[in-house]
Amino acid sequence: MTLNEFGWAARRHWFTFVVVAAVTFALGFAAVLLMPKQYVSSARLMVSISGTTTASAYQNEEVATRRVLSYIPLITSGVVMQRVIDKLGLPLTTSQLADEIDVANVPPKTPLIDIEVTDPSPDRAQEIANTLADEFIVYATAIETPTGEDSQKIHTTVVTRATPGRENPLIPVFLGILAAVVSLLMGAVAVWVRAVRSRGDDAGGEDAAGDDVADKDTAGDSEQPDGVALETTVEPAREPVAANQPN
Repeated sequence: MTLNEFGWAARRHWFTFVVVAAVTFALGFAAVLLMPKQYVSSARLMVSISGTTTASAYQNEEVATRRVLSYIPLITSGVVMQRVIDKLGLPLTTSQLADEIDVANVPPKTPLIDIEVTDPSPDRAQEIANTLADEFIVYATAIETPTGEDSQKIHTTVVTRATPGRENPLIPVFLGILAAVVSLLMGAVAVWVRAVRSRGDDAGGEDAAGDDVADKDTAGDSEQPDGVALETTVEPAREPVAANQPN
């Protein structure tokens, strides 16, 4: 079906399009309203390396920036997730908790790490974010401290503590737009189905009309020979023979 054909079908079946799109959008909008709210809380970490000179400080900053890339996957690792679960007594598995956490290097190529937690509870989102930051610092200190030494050169500190979670206003807007797009697509599909069925019905009607005409022609042809036969078999009436008159 071309675009022009679809436009013609949409004008012809506009009522179907409106009904299907409206019902789909109403169902999607209701689902958005009934969805449980999600709250976001975030904390920020900074990775630094101790240095004594300006040159070494510059090199250490480069090393810290590269170290951030290796820390990001470690923050949501099973070991750190289990530490947070045990500390807070969460009824979650490590994978379920990891699904609630988003870690990013913001701004890019800086020694900063943003930890964002999304949870149905604003208070629990804050607790998870702060506990995760603290537990990761302990974990990073342990792996960065050389064996046999009491201190490490790479330090991870909390720059911003998490606050009570706030609802992300963009999520309902995004879901509403998605519901609108889906409703338009469903309306278009309904129009396409109606157009295909109408085309099939029209073709079937034309075939039926053609069959009726063919049947009538066949019936006429079959009757014509009988008429001819009747005409050929009917003999002309004979004139009566006059009786012999007596002499």
